[in-house]
Amino acid sequence: MNLFAKYIFKQIFGPFILFLITMTGIAWLTQSLRFIELIIIKGLPINLFLFLTILIIPKLLTTIAPFLAYLACLITYIRLNAESELIAMKTAGISNFKIIIPTILFGILLGFLTIFIENNVSPHAFSKFKNLQSNIRDNYISILFQEKVFSSPVSNLTVFIKDKDKIGNFEGILIHDARDKNKIISVVAESGKIQQTDSGAKFTLLNGNRQETSNNNISMLYFEKYNLNINKNTKEIYTRFKEPSERNFKELFNPRDGINELYKREFLAEAHKRLITPLIILIMTLLGAITSLLGNFERKTSVKKIFYSVICAILVQMYLISAPQLIISYKNIIPFIYLPVFIILTLILFLTLINNEKLSLNIFFKLGVKN
Repeated sequence: MNLFAKYIFKQIFGPFILFLITMTGIAWLTQSLRFIELIIIKGLPINLFLFLTILIIPKLLTTIAPFLAYLACLITYIRLNAESELIAMKTAGISNFKIIIPTILFGILLGFLTIFIENNVSPHAFSKFKNLQSNIRDNYISILFQEKVFSSPVSNLTVFIKDKDKIGNFEGILIHDARDKNKIISVVAESGKIQQTDSGAKFTLLNGNRQETSNNNISMLYFEKYNLNINKNTKEIYTRFKEPSERNFKELFNPRDGINELYKREFLAEAHKRLITPLIILIMTLLGAITSLLGNFERKTSVKKIFYSVICAILVQMYLISAPQLIISYKNIIPFIYLPVFIILTLILFLTLINNEKLSLNIFFKLGVKN
């Protein structure tokens, strides 16, 4: 890479890192709001809270990287044009293609980095995130219950607690257990608490009654002390079915036997989304660059060009988001998912390589970007 290419590459890299840190921080804070109550009100250890939220960062990075790459290139080339550096480059005989070579290199490097994170870092981190969620539910389950609110710690188990003290003792407890469809249990107790055992978390309830409905028969039991298991399957954290986002390419393309057809499509959708992301990043970087390269970037026309450019970038980002759903719905569409990407990429490179400025502008005008 010569000095000229290194200069432009650095100009792109700086804003990208700034955008990446800023947007990752905002996204992280937004996602953390889902768990902040656990630490502020419910007493979850802060180190566990931080570890839980940090685990979602790799997935956030790969999600926002394409559009941030576009913004970095757009702003870089707008600045180069505003400071007449692009004009100086063209006057010196440097072609549009040479000017965007640093952009292509940046897009390729970012694409490889993204696919590495998506295949090696993000699945591992997201899997730890899901397992930690289950672990929190099992080991810190008492903090999940709020006073005077119906809570559901596990599927088909609903709990209402009237009052709760700082050490986790409950008063005024109502439990509806519909986990066994053939045996519906309702429990009312004056007080109780959560206890951890080798078989998992359980309610220890005091002074109440238990009503069981089975085969249209109702039985009532009054008790001084009653134990109710919260997790019927205590090995759930270890046997939990891994989501597509938790798997690498090998697992996505070669699922084990017994996986139903819908899950196989979801696996393929996730795999091809990861493969198409580097191409989308390359398109985004080039799209940001050519906004300033094609035609005269006069003040009265620049706003319109930027507007159309942003609309195009949003549409490309939306295509990346919708592509997996198309694969899930139509399995045979996979080869055609890549077709629009290669067409757009070819078109952008073609517009850049055209030496006749008026011809390139006419083509760009037909696409909606009027100079």
